[in-house]
Amino acid sequence: MSRAAALGLVAVGLMSLNARAPLVGLGPVLGGIQHDTGLSAALAGLLTAIPVLCFGLVTPAAAWFIGRIGINHAVVYFFGGLAAGIALRSFGGAPGALAGTIVIGVAMTIVNVATPLLVGRDFPHRAALMTGLTTAAVNVGTTLASALTAPLAGMVGWQWSLVSWLGITAVAAGTWLFVFPPSKDGPRWSDAEFPGPIARAAARRRAELRAAQGQPGTQTGSLPAVPGAKLSPANRRMMRFFTVAFALHNLGYYAITLWLPTFLVQTRGMTPSEAGFAASLFQLFAIVGPLLIPALSRVLGWGPQALFLVVAVCWVILPAGLLVAADLWPLWAVLGGVAQGGTFTVLFTVVIQRARTLDENRRMTAFIQSVGYGFASTGPILMGLLRDAAGGWTAPFLLVLGAVVVMAVCGLAAIRTHDGGRGPREGAPPSVDAAVGRKG
Repeated sequence: MSRAAALGLVAVGLMSLNARAPLVGLGPVLGGIQHDTGLSAALAGLLTAIPVLCFGLVTPAAAWFIGRIGINHAVVYFFGGLAAGIALRSFGGAPGALAGTIVIGVAMTIVNVATPLLVGRDFPHRAALMTGLTTAAVNVGTTLASALTAPLAGMVGWQWSLVSWLGITAVAAGTWLFVFPPSKDGPRWSDAEFPGPIARAAARRRAELRAAQGQPGTQTGSLPAVPGAKLSPANRRMMRFFTVAFALHNLGYYAITLWLPTFLVQTRGMTPSEAGFAASLFQLFAIVGPLLIPALSRVLGWGPQALFLVVAVCWVILPAGLLVAADLWPLWAVLGGVAQGGTFTVLFTVVIQRARTLDENRRMTAFIQSVGYGFASTGPILMGLLRDAAGGWTAPFLLVLGAVVVMAVCGLAAIRTHDGGRGPREGAPPSVDAAVGRKG
């Protein structure tokens, strides 16, 4: 690997490290936030729900924004918004906590949209692998935030503990500005200085996007549209099923992420620091999921139905295990972590494989994420309301269990929906095996 390519991977990895960590860091210090701000459990759930709601509502605007100013420039706004939102959330009291959370949600929406476009632009021959690696980097960040926030809060207070993440954000922003300057439509190096077949393919990809959009070099944004093109009936059905599955997957993920540390404190007698470290297992093993899926597909030859069934069963085991054998929470957290990391990879890999054109891929992905994230934002709030109303944890975990069971049914139904077994048309993105196994 060339020096330029290595620096590009580092920059993308550091960007992804920041994509969810400031949100996940709330769970271990939620008790302190509630005590100091006076927020109820339901309002505390908003601190996680608002960013997820932004993912659904702001995605179309974020896609337009990136198309106007380019990927390189837009990610700079992600870092700036993240820094401003974290500071406001920590030191603005209850109103600042809510307002800062909105800013964080908008910033994170920008990076949600930018990441797959960046992978398609600069790593087109390693799309599945890079999707797995960026997802793994996201989960590294969430693991660090979950494990370290509470111990640091015990030393400096929860406000400074949350703000301390800005040190990593600053390093990531500096690396990004060096490797991907806002004024360019790719890495700092010219195509001649950024050698190799993958880089040459990326250069062709950027030229195709510019030609299709009729925009100058710094305007690369969404994938090119096909005027008048419609989704096939089979893909429309698949998209609807996957939208429900994606929504319920994320409802469970954000509900567990926010409330698992509190559950461990109240039922297992842990301190907040111990609970934060324990809950980090759920984030840590999410790193395994996105890397395991391409490996199982390539080594064992498993298809998407078998892969989704595995991650769905692991997802169901997490809330069911916490309900019937809470003492075994480490095992349930590990299985749930693998599941929540792998579900995203399986779902969107199938979308990539089934899409007949790049535009169809973009449209299905945007719809699934917009609607799915919007619905998933209710998860932390509903779990908080059920916790307050029932005075225990049975009802909240039954909510998550029901959600992931329906997710499993809809996900399998989506995968079984096809147009008679035909593969992707010419020009569609490659399958998992092809993307991972192809020589660059």
